[in-house]
Amino acid sequence: MTYNSKDKLNAFHLTGSVGVSTLLGLLTGSWVVFLVMSILLVGSSLLTGEIRIPDHRPKR
Repeated sequence: MTYNSKDKLNAFHLTGSVGVSTLLGLLTGSWVVFLVMSILLVGSSLLTGEIRIPDHRPKR
């Protein structure tokens, strides 16, 4: 399977968000901090368009 630049950027933003959440979770020693930060960072990336969900609607 080949990946285009949009897929690579999506993976980069997702990995970065989870990575930052992991660091914060490790620093605080809390799974709750990890989960909350993961949800907030990935959610904000989705809302701002940094992570784009694939469009599977038929083209006209």
